[in-house]
Parts: sequence; structure tokens; C-alpha cells
Amino acid sequence: MNGRQLQQWVSTAMEQYTAMQSAIGPLRLTKSDLLSLSTRKIFHDFSLFLSDFLDDMGSATFGERVKMILIIITPLVILAFYLLLTPPSASQLGLPIYKLGRDYNYPELLSRAAREHPHTPYVIKFASYDYIVFPSSFFDEIKRIPASTGSMVEWFTHVFFQGWRFFGSDKSNLHKTIATDLTRAFSGPQNTVLSGSEQERHVDMAFTSVFSMLTREKWQRFPLYSSIQELVAIKNTACLLGEDMAQNRQWIRVSQAFPMAVMIAVFASHAIPRVLRPLVSWFVFIPAWALYWYMRMLLRPMVKKDIANYMKQGDKREKNTPSDTGPHKSRPKIPMTSWLLARYLNGQTSTKAGDAKVPSAVVNEILHDYTVLSFEATASTSATIYFILAELATRPKIIKELREEITTVMGSDQKHGTEGLEKLDSVMRESSRVNNFNHLSLLRRLSTPVRLSVGPTLPPGSLICVDAYSITSSPVLWKDPGPEVFDPLRFWKLSREEPRRNGKDESGTNKMYKFTSLGSDSPGWGGGSQACPGRVFACDTIKRILTRLLMEYDIEVAHGEKKPSRTSMPNGTVAPDMGAGIMVRRRN
Repeated sequence: MNGRQLQQWVSTAMEQYTAMQSAIGPLRLTKSDLLSLSTRKIFHDFSLFLSDFLDDMGSATFGERVKMILIIITPLVILAFYLLLTPPSASQLGLPIYKLGRDYNYPELLSRAAREHPHTPYVIKFASYDYIVFPSSFFDEIKRIPASTGSMVEWFTHVFFQGWRFFGSDKSNLHKTIATDLTRAFSGPQNTVLSGSEQERHVDMAFTSVFSMLTREKWQRFPLYSSIQELVAIKNTACLLGEDMAQNRQWIRVSQAFPMAVMIAVFASHAIPRVLRPLVSWFVFIPAWALYWYMRMLLRPMVKKDIANYMKQGDKREKNTPSDTGPHKSRPKIPMTSWLLARYLNGQTSTKAGDAKVPSAVVNEILHDYTVLSFEATASTSATIYFILAELATRPKIIKELREEITTVMGSDQKHGTEGLEKLDSVMRESSRVNNFNHLSLLRRLSTPVRLSVGPTLPPGSLICVDAYSITSSPVLWKDPGPEVFDPLRFWKLSREEPRRNGKDESGTNKMYKFTSLGSDSPGWGGGSQACPGRVFACDTIKRILTRLLMEYDIEVAHGEKKPSRTSMPNGTVAPDMGAGIMVRRRN
């Protein structure tokens, strides 16, 4: 039986069904009677089809047999993937249901849902997914759900990446390393691994690459997001991978292209009908997979050199000393490879130089970790700076005030730490409040049944989250001025207006109002044990790029153009306007 014969068989079966429906209509059979008759008819026809199929298989050539087997197996594979990846429908939970419009206007939908159901969860239907959304008042309750019960990584794996375990698991050694070793290095007044002058050299490399042609006399228009993304990619690469990799234009280009390829694949896969999504997703993710493997290929020589250096050193202190495997031995980088190896090998290394080998599986894990780290450190940091500059470009007064603070805290050469830039920190947090990355927060996919303080018992596979928009736009939380006003120094003032009590640091400012602070009034970082592990490193990168830009360059919105905007995406995220530009020139 070939494809044409199968099509004829399906057509004949449909005609028979229509004829049967017309014939038995007057009999007024019940639904159970119809189901019984239909089942018997399907079984009878399938038996005939199977008999013909086996007869044809006996006389078919090898190529024809392969085609016939594929015709049978392909629908079954699609059905299996569909059943495995499809979360349970929330329609049977008795919760109110909201359907997302074609304009993807999450603020309007969430505002309406918050008015109509301020104390109970509801469902937002999007791309055949059911998002069970809890009101903002449930932030603290949901953040306490352990990863073993409700996982953010599993949400991204099944909803964003269509089953591709790009982020690994909740027990990822990469996330542990970022949350402990990397955070420890960038916490406090001074970096404990890289000096201020070393970090500023990394910033020099980035700005020399992007803005080298600028003069003091002439303004020049730059594409805002892509320029920022290149600055971030070079600076972070120099810090984490070494200056040789930061000067590798192939690496910089692919590290910029990879997040875009992933996002395009995510949005394209969501536009595909759900039943076809498991199959078609293989094709829409091909560009992202190709870039992923290309990045691993570029990383391999560096990682191998780092590993060889690690295995030759016997002293733990030396292994945690910043190093660069390139020719510039005096130019250190963060010892990420050493930190990762210490976790993968559990501290077990040879006592004799060169007589031990790292398993190839560990090498591959580290290559994967660096690729994920590049993705996580580039896209979100670039978008954060984009939104900050979009606000600053129309506010020359606050730029002047920030320059004064930078000069006072960091000195004219900006080689001191960024910890004391409290006004800049306030601008960053206010921008993240007004321009939050996602209208939803605490994204979790449940692995076991869960019943919270309100609502029904949620089955495994349920997708739950919290309304973040109602937090960032709350007139109760944000007043004088209200939430609709961008007040650059809002959090700087709040930190001084609060009574002196627990939470004050040595300078007398309240830690709960910092850019990296976690809490129910700061949903952007998530919360609990699954909060963003790299927020401290991201904060330092953002501050160093902004201080260099503000001190050495003038910025403004191009004449005749509006302030760079943002766009709500179908999955609840917020994206920059990729076509927006900004005017830049060197300062006198």
C-alpha cells in the first residue's frame, strides 16, 4: 500500500462514516450506542487495513517497505510526543479562563483579571498552553515551592525549548557555581578576584570595538540594542573566558546571534499547531542548534588549556587564582573552569602533575555550561541596559547628577568598585520596575500534585506563575509619585526615608531597595531558591558599562525619533525595539 492508496482508504472511510450517520439518524441512538457502533466499525476497517498492509509488505521492495513503515510510525510518534509534552488542561479545574488577544496586551488582560479575581487564581490560554496565574499577593507562598515540586528550569524546558534541556536541571553545577563562587567574587566594595583596573581594561576593549570611530565634533546614530549587546558580549567574554576570546570576532558574533536564534525558534514553535509542534520544533530549532555546536567548537581549545592548567596545579588556592590561557599571561580572567571542575570532580585531582585525565563527559559538560553562561549573561543584561538608556536619553538632568556621583565614588579613572553608586543603582531598579522583562513571574512547572492556600489541587505538569505586572504597577506600593511615573531616584529616596532598622548596611541605606534585592516588590529576579543566581555579576557589568558610557560619551534620542520602545511578546515577555537607534558622541 503506497501513500496514494492510504489516502483513498481514508477518503472511503470518511464517506462510509457520512453514509452511516445519515442512515442511523432516524434511529435516535444514544451517544453510548453510537460510540459502540463506531468502535466496532473502526476495529473492523483497521483489521482489513492491517491485512492488506501485511500482504503488500510481503511483495514490496525494501524501499517501499521503508516508506510504508514511516507512513504508519510517523503519526504514532507525533501522537506520543504530543501526549508526553502536553500539560494537563486547566479547563477542568473550574478556574476562570482568559484568552490572550492577538495584540498580546498582557497589561490590559492582567489588570482586568486582577480586578475581577483579586484573591483567586485564573487561567490564561496562550498557544495551547494553560498558564495558571496567581494574584501578586501569592508571591511569597509560591516562591517557597521547592524546585523538586515546581521547577523554573522545567518550565523553560517544556514551554520555551520544546523539550530541549538547554538549561540542564535544577541541580546544575553551573548554577551552583554562579550563585556561590561568581557571586562571592563580585559582592562587596571590591572584587575579590579581578581588580578594578583589570575590569576597566575589559570595558576598554568593548568600547574600543564598538565606538572607536566616534569624535567629539560629530553625533553618530547607532542601533541601540545591537550596540549594547556587543558591548556586553565583549566585556563578559573578557571577564569570563579571557581577552583572547574577547578578541575573537567569530565568538563575539556567534554569542550575539545565538540568543536571537533561540528566541526566534521559541516564538516560531509557539505559532505552530500544538499537535505538530513536537515534530516541527526540530526544524525551527536547527539554526539555534547549529550555533550552539559552533560555540562549543570555538570554546574547546580554551577549555582544554584551562583543564590542563588546573590538573597541573596542586594547591587549591592556585586553582582559584584568576588566569588566562592565552599569550597575555599578565591579563587574568575569572577562573570559571577551575570552579566548575572542582564541582564536577568533587575536589579529586591527581597529586602528580599531568598523570590524571578529566573524563570526556566532564569536558562536554563544561563546554555546555559556558554556552549556557554566554546565553544567560548576554541577552538579559543587554536588554536591561537598553531600557535604562531609553529612559536616560531623554533626561539630561539625571545624567549630570549620575556623572557627579560616579566621579565621587569611582574616581576619574573609574577603577574603584561600583558598590557605592547608589543613585545609579536606583535608576537601574526604577527602570526594571517600569520596564520589567516579563509580565509574569515565578514561572514553575509542577512535578507533583500541589494545593496552595486557595484554588483546587493542581495536577503534575501544571504551569503556574504570579502576576508580576500588578506588582510593578501597584499604586499601593509606589506612590509620591505614582507607578505610572518614572522617578529615577525613587529607590534612593526610599532607602533614606525608611526608619533606621534591620536591613541597613554600613552606609545607612536600606538593602531592600537595591537593584539586586529580592522580595515581593521586586519580581524581576524571581524569588526563593530559584532566584536568578547571576544578578550580582549582571549588576556589576551593567554599572561598569553605564559609567563608562556616561563619563566619556553624550547620548540623546535621534532628531525626529521617539524614545526607544518595548513590545509585549506572546509568551508574556517584553522585548526591545530592535530597530531603535540612539545618537552618541564623545564628550569634551
